[in-house]
Amino acid sequence: MLFKVKDIRLSPGFSPEELKRAVLKRLNTYAENLTNVILLRRSVDARNKSDVRIALTVAAEVRSPKGIRAEEYVAPPTRIKDLGLVKKNSNVKTVVVGSGPAGLFAALTLAEAGLEPLVIERGGSVEERVKAVEKLRSEGVLDSECNVQYGEGGAGTFSDGKLNSGIDKEYFSILFGEFIAAGAPADITFDANPHIGTDVLRGVVVKLRERIKELGGEIRYRAKLTDIETSCGALKGIVINGTERMEADFMVLAIGHSAYDTFRMLNSRGLTMAPKPFSIGVRAEHRQEQISRAQYGAFAEKLPPADYKFSTHLADGRGVYTFCMCPGGEVICSSSEEGTVVTNGMSLRARDGEFANSAVLVSVTPSDFEGGLWGGFEGRAAIERAAYAAGGGGYRAPAQYYGDLVRGTPTSGEIRSSYAPALIGTALARCLPQYILRDLAEGIAAFGRKLKGFDAPDTVLIGAETRSSCPVTVLRNASGEGSIGGIYPAGEGAGYAGGITSSAVDGIKAAIRIYGKL
Repeated sequence: MLFKVKDIRLSPGFSPEELKRAVLKRLNTYAENLTNVILLRRSVDARNKSDVRIALTVAAEVRSPKGIRAEEYVAPPTRIKDLGLVKKNSNVKTVVVGSGPAGLFAALTLAEAGLEPLVIERGGSVEERVKAVEKLRSEGVLDSECNVQYGEGGAGTFSDGKLNSGIDKEYFSILFGEFIAAGAPADITFDANPHIGTDVLRGVVVKLRERIKELGGEIRYRAKLTDIETSCGALKGIVINGTERMEADFMVLAIGHSAYDTFRMLNSRGLTMAPKPFSIGVRAEHRQEQISRAQYGAFAEKLPPADYKFSTHLADGRGVYTFCMCPGGEVICSSSEEGTVVTNGMSLRARDGEFANSAVLVSVTPSDFEGGLWGGFEGRAAIERAAYAAGGGGYRAPAQYYGDLVRGTPTSGEIRSSYAPALIGTALARCLPQYILRDLAEGIAAFGRKLKGFDAPDTVLIGAETRSSCPVTVLRNASGEGSIGGIYPAGEGAGYAGGITSSAVDGIKAAIRIYGKL
């Protein structure tokens, strides 16, 4: 029988025996009665930097429950097949557009239900993407259809592979179980801030792809959705790459947040959308050692590289917050259009790089941009083009020290950074609006009061970070269906998720809704 034991606190580097003794003490039972201890949650409590602790929740397996006063623990389902989706021999034609987290998990769920989905992806496979991204880093050559934004696995493939999310935990155990079956580390199930790492995540995506294919699904790369066909307000077919038409009864629309051309096409065909708030800012970079020592004090060497997460609300009504923090990571160019610079961050599983980075973002609203529905897309594109010009071309990124930003002086000279091809010291006012820069300066000062050194004068600010979310949302009803029957918008691009975990869960839900229609 399993019992949940909460709030066990041990020193960093604790041994299995120390954990077992703590569990026995809490259960008030004998050692021979305890057969197994399963980690359910692990976090670092660094509020007292002179006594940093590891906080644990475990499931304790005991032979006899007699006399034990603790909450019983029932293990949740861990695979999509545990959902009990009876395989249906249906002739319906189901298409998944996009192979990011939402698209992959929608396809996997549909495939487990016997529906043999077709996945179309405008970008390339993971293997092709790795080569394209490296060519951009080393040679400054962009493939506008295969890059950090477009391709198998979505933008999250080139990230920290962070899996924490603020959404309801429904389907989390299933999602993490599928990740582990595909090669992710088991600690994602219990770490408070789980991550896979871009190097491991690439292999996980390949395994998910192969599982979909084993179940009868098909995945096509360099296959861009260029048109749809409807009848009586319902989906009837799709057009791929401008010429290839095929019938389609259901579509999971999981196109991500960058496919401006696809959004415009779909809207012109009657798919209803609305502008929504998003965020614009920079990628901030510090030395990882500085962050770890500020967070953990003397315990820094005994713990994994530290992360952080901050937010503040300013007097002008805007929020400033950190996003996608990458311990021991690197800043990367994630442009998807020629002549633009867009920044993002990624970390390897080991998180062993010299630098730490995160986006520092300012919230913006549709009213900040002209152009109605497309104002956000056009506004961020103008910033991205200005960032390219400020960097001098070749996908070099403009950068400014925080101290120079506050003083209102451009940065010059060499700037050490993980970013490639290179950074160019300049004034970020060349690419970002003054209200964004003003709020960034105020927000970073506030974060410096929470984490010593965050607002150090030599903090490197790299422009521009514009792709944290989509400027529009694709409206859907209570059944998850868009204004065109048979189209199920899902994930980050549709406006209903923000990261790998929430996007994947939204994809699972979209697939289940389609399954329920049959």
